[in-house]
Amino acid sequence: MWEKVDVPCVGGPVNGRSLLVPVDEDGVPPDVLDQNWLWVEFGGELLDADMAGVYELEPLAGAGPPWIYVWAPTGGLSPPARARSTDPGTMKGAR
Repeated sequence: MWEKVDVPCVGGPVNGRSLLVPVDEDGVPPDVLDQNWLWVEFGGELLDADMAGVYELEPLAGAGPPWIYVWAPTGGLSPPARARSTDPGTMKGAR
């Protein structure tokens, strides 16, 4: 059986809830929880939610525990695509 820990969420579709997540051999929860994980856990509760983002683990003191998951919206572009589209140097080379 896997050891699990409750981690509160800030922002996003499950704001204010605590998620029961598995921990690794060092007792640390996953760095990121994506849409797939949320759909498995919450299913139909999320049908009307904005799911464009991920929850990122952040320690509250040192390396943790305690931790929180903070919502990081993606805005529709993956981070590398966003970096390419805003870097003036790459815009010139793309023409």
